[in-house]
Amino acid sequence: MKLIQITKKLFILTLLSLISISCGMQQKTVEYDDFSGDVNQPIIFSEGWGTNYNYPVIVDISTAITSENSNLYNYIQLAVDTWNNAIGRTILQLRQGTVTKTGNSFSSLFLPNNESFNALYYDQISGGSGGWVKNTGKSSSTIATTIYNYKKNVILKANIRFNRDTYYFGDTTADYNSSTQYVADMQSIALHELGHFLGLGHAVSETNSVMYPTINVGHDSVTSKTQVICLSSNDLERIRSIYTGGSAASYKCLN
Repeated sequence: MKLIQITKKLFILTLLSLISISCGMQQKTVEYDDFSGDVNQPIIFSEGWGTNYNYPVIVDISTAITSENSNLYNYIQLAVDTWNNAIGRTILQLRQGTVTKTGNSFSSLFLPNNESFNALYYDQISGGSGGWVKNTGKSSSTIATTIYNYKKNVILKANIRFNRDTYYFGDTTADYNSSTQYVADMQSIALHELGHFLGLGHAVSETNSVMYPTINVGHDSVTSKTQVICLSSNDLERIRSIYTGGSAASYKCLN
C-alpha cells in the first residue's frame, strides 16, 4: 500500500512523498512479492485460509511492538474486531506474550514463514543487527509487508512485518513524534495488512476502500486524513465472499 507522507514542514512546503505498503507471497521454493500498489487485484486468495481450517486463525503480536507502546495492542485489536464484525464470525484472534522475536531475527523477507506462528513483527536496526532494508530487501520508504505461504487459492501461513526504522506507529489523531520519523496510524495500517492476511488484494480504483493503496501519514486533519478504519460496501462484499456462513446482518464501523 502506498502512503502519502505529510509533516508540518512538508505541509507548509506542500511537498508529498509516496510510501508503499506491500504484500508478498511464497509457495514452497517459489517466492513472489506483490510490491506494486498499482496492481488491481481485490481478491488474491478466493478461499482465504480454507473451508476446513480450524478457525480462528491465531495472530501473535511480537512483544517488541507492545513493549514500546502498550496502546498498539488495542489499535490492532480494533482492526481484528473490524474484520470479524464484518464477516459475522470470529476468523481472527489476536494473542500477545507468545512471540518474543523481532524482525531482526529474520535476515530475509520470507523467513518468518518458517516459524510455527502467524505473527506481526517490528523490523528495526535499534537493538540488533540488520534492520528493515537489510532484512526485507525493501525500500526504507515501504511501511509494512504481508508475506504468505500458500497453495492454489488457500493461505497456509502469513506474517506481517512493520518498518519501525522509518516510522513511528501510533494514533495519528493524537500522537506526535518530534523526531524525523513519521507517525503511521497503526489501526489503519493493521486493518489494511490484515485484509491482505485474510486474502484481499488492492482495490486500486476505490478510494473509499481500506484496501486502496494510498493513505496519508503524519497528523490527521480535514485536508490530509491519515486514518482509514471503516470498510466500504465492496470491502464487505469481498470479505464475505471469501468467508461465508457469518451472521452479520449489518456492519458497524469500530472507532
